Amino acid sequence: MLSQVQDMLRQGADNFMIFLRTHSDLPIAHILATPWRWTTSSALYTVATYSSPTSEQLFPPHKVVSDGLLNIPLILAIVALYRMFLWPFPRSGRVKQILAFPLIVYLVIVPVLYTCPTVFFHFMMAVIAIWTVTRMIDLYYVQPWTGVPSRYYLASQTARAAALSKKTHISSFSSTKLTNGPIKTTTTTTTTSTTTTTTTTMNASTIETGDFFHWDNERLQLELWSPLRKQTGKKSSPSVGRSWIDLVPPFLVYYTIFDSIIYFLSFYTSEEVMSAPTFEYGFIISVVCSYVYNNLRASVFMNAIMYCATTGNRADPQEWTMLDTKLPLFAYSPTDFWINWHTLFRYVWVDLGFNPVKRFCIKHLGPERLGCRGSQWAREILPVYAVFFLSGAMHGYIVYALWRQNGWGQMTYFMIQATGVVVSKAIERSFVGRAIQRAYEGGSPVRQHVMKGIGASMMLVFHMATAPFFIAAYERQGMWLEVKGISLTARLFRK
Repeated sequence: MLSQVQDMLRQGADNFMIFLRTHSDLPIAHILATPWRWTTSSALYTVATYSSPTSEQLFPPHKVVSDGLLNIPLILAIVALYRMFLWPFPRSGRVKQILAFPLIVYLVIVPVLYTCPTVFFHFMMAVIAIWTVTRMIDLYYVQPWTGVPSRYYLASQTARAAALSKKTHISSFSSTKLTNGPIKTTTTTTTTSTTTTTTTTMNASTIETGDFFHWDNERLQLELWSPLRKQTGKKSSPSVGRSWIDLVPPFLVYYTIFDSIIYFLSFYTSEEVMSAPTFEYGFIISVVCSYVYNNLRASVFMNAIMYCATTGNRADPQEWTMLDTKLPLFAYSPTDFWINWHTLFRYVWVDLGFNPVKRFCIKHLGPERLGCRGSQWAREILPVYAVFFLSGAMHGYIVYALWRQNGWGQMTYFMIQATGVVVSKAIERSFVGRAIQRAYEGGSPVRQHVMKGIGASMMLVFHMATAPFFIAAYERQGMWLEVKGISLTARLFRK
């Protein structure tokens, strides 16, 4: 029975490929492929994706170790870095910074020096390692040096201060006594003694930020899970959101689709993809995009499941984006696309890129130095480029850790995206942008759909012209073949 199903699938795939190759010369296929071909034939693409032999000589060839020997020590190092904040000793934050440094270096170096038989595990650990390193640099060094704690902690403290203020107001109101003369109000204030290192004023209330290096379990959960969510410092009510049991079925659906796509792509080598006819090549790239989409959705659901299981809270779709909402497949501008993109890593880049650069611009690039217009441009442009620079650096690290490929293609892609966001924001604020917005808001539903369609079409061209920079390294190495080892479908059909 299994062999019959396998033969049917192979025959259907062969017939479908014959159809694609037969229609590869259709004019529409070449028109759609024009932005992609223009990019891949440009000098910038050649330079950005060039693989220098010297990059492969910086480190010795990967040493292959077992999956467990690679992943378990990395996981233990990550756990130790987070658990160190709960240790009452050493009391000195400087000592904890010293203890954390070799673990952070270990997380950076190991994925570059070692690999494992299941390349997908190597890929995932490289992603988790660089995400954790960025987060630890922020927690152990940037926040203590700047004296500015994470906005997740500040948000929770703001909520606590508001709740305490409301409680105090109610208590004061209830203790108001009416007399024959003026109203006499008696207010009782309770002061809690805590060990603090710094104090931040927010919303006209004084918020104690606590010790940077000594947390309780509540703050550990806050700092661990908040960077993965869109709205932080919020505990949803029991009636809002989904439990981990509710999240398991959709996770299995997206993972099954993701797994099946790996099986389909495993029929192609890297050389076959790059030499495929136009129509077939476009279809394969579309399947790769679906691969990314379903992998992201499955990852979001998996993280939300772990959050619910470990904290006992429910996953609010308003916080865990992509539980109910879809990826911005029909975004009408780069700004619209990236605002609605997934949140799994965004806030790490915002914390270490956007916010510090924004504070630097406010403090050092004010109107007295650059003028009003120049200061405004600096505050709006530089933080955006900082976020995309960090994103490009992290993606470039992953490419280098996996295959010793230069990460300049990744960096070029994200710098172009940053430019797109900056330009689209400028257009939105311009006379033309305001006129388009008025026409859209005052137009009929048909006009609105047409305008959205035009914007989505322009974004499609933009993506097709920029995606080759991002996908080049993965396409060259045949990433879909290297992750075939995790595909249950491939194992089932012995592909």
